[in-house]
Amino acid sequence: MRRRSFPGPAAVLISTAGLAAALLGTAPAGAATGRPVITLDTPAPVALPAAPATTDVHFDFQTKTKNLHADDATLTVDARGLSKIAKVTFSDNCTAKGLVATCSEMFDSDSSPTTHMGAMSRLTLTPLKGAALGATGTYKVTGRSGPAEIVGGTGRVEVGGPYFGLDKLTDHTGLKVGSTVSEPVRFTNVGNRPAKGVQTVLATSPGLDFADHYSNCKYGTNGTIHFAECYPKGAINLAETAALAAPVRLRVNSAALYTYLDTMTGPLGQPGWPAGQGIKWTWGKGSTLKLKVVKAGRKSTVPAGSVSLPETGNVTDYRITSLQARNTADFGVTGASAKAGQGKNATFAFHLSANGPATLYDRSGGEGVPTVWVTLPTGTTAVGHSANCRPWQDNNPTAAAHGPYVCDPPGFVLPKGQMTDFSLTLRADDVVTHAKGGVQLVWGPDPDHSRRPAFDPNSHNDTATLTLN
Repeated sequence: MRRRSFPGPAAVLISTAGLAAALLGTAPAGAATGRPVITLDTPAPVALPAAPATTDVHFDFQTKTKNLHADDATLTVDARGLSKIAKVTFSDNCTAKGLVATCSEMFDSDSSPTTHMGAMSRLTLTPLKGAALGATGTYKVTGRSGPAEIVGGTGRVEVGGPYFGLDKLTDHTGLKVGSTVSEPVRFTNVGNRPAKGVQTVLATSPGLDFADHYSNCKYGTNGTIHFAECYPKGAINLAETAALAAPVRLRVNSAALYTYLDTMTGPLGQPGWPAGQGIKWTWGKGSTLKLKVVKAGRKSTVPAGSVSLPETGNVTDYRITSLQARNTADFGVTGASAKAGQGKNATFAFHLSANGPATLYDRSGGEGVPTVWVTLPTGTTAVGHSANCRPWQDNNPTAAAHGPYVCDPPGFVLPKGQMTDFSLTLRADDVVTHAKGGVQLVWGPDPDHSRRPAFDPNSHNDTATLTLN
């Protein structure tokens, strides 16, 4: 079974794998050959936990070639560079001779400008008994295929590492617009190596602004999420508990409703940062954000690490904090009218409007946003619709012809002022004067199970009519 990954709503936030979400790809070096290129994303360095724990290493690829099919791909993974630090086993699609494996793969791309594809091949690593903390090794990935050129790369593995267990932050409800809320950030190095320093990523959803802009933090946005990356100075010893010297202060603005603070902390130099792509960063001009030691740890002669150990148990370096504001977000629909003679077509253009003042940010990825339920006027048959509308029931010719239809907003972030356009093209089978259909705002799977949210108390703009002739 092939493993495939696509960017989704989580891509705008921070990866729960312990790094900021970023696609770190190498340049398509084989493009000069004129063949399509499949490129290995730069493998993230791996820190091995103490035996008998194991770590799996996966490989992700990308291509800019649309609708590419490379079902004959072969990857060669040369892990001889790990012979002194780890026991290596390969996935079932690989044939190994010692520490070199040949693995069968299948890569397919879609019509996207860039398709991200996960490989089936993986390594399972267990540190060797007696391997020194801080010892390192490398492995190399190459590949070949008839339809495409495969550009590989090299990965690094080291024994042991720090890991910062982040304390749970405090959730809030009923926050007043215009208020400021503080969130202390505290963590403990539960790994088996110290860290030379700390880096922390903070991400706020619409409705929250950073109240402070420290000189050792850089700030940016991807259009929806606001990021801060901070680098407070200070080494973190084994078992040491430390905290940001000042809590993270957030201002609640007029767009706030369901808002969140994502926090991740890791050792200085952790590869995979910064968070996201296409972000223009600006360094803050305020004071310096410092660290404070809450509980002193123990010093060690083990070399400091910059790669986090894998997450284990309930200890995590990543937290999501819910900050709900006392605010409203009004949504409404408009109808339309048209004329058509018998057997002729008419197109109805109608809308969903987000009237604010708050932005609806649905962290679930779409289950909490409204939809528009459309019933057709009497005596009509649907012959076309905009891409954001569909029959309420798939593979049902009756629903496709006579509805109802369901129309969706463009995403899971609906800011004030956003208007979504929909259209249905109908054929007038019978000429009925003032034939009426309906447009209805629905919160749930259908009108019978719609549940109005408390943040939208205005029901007067929830329905409208479609009138033909």
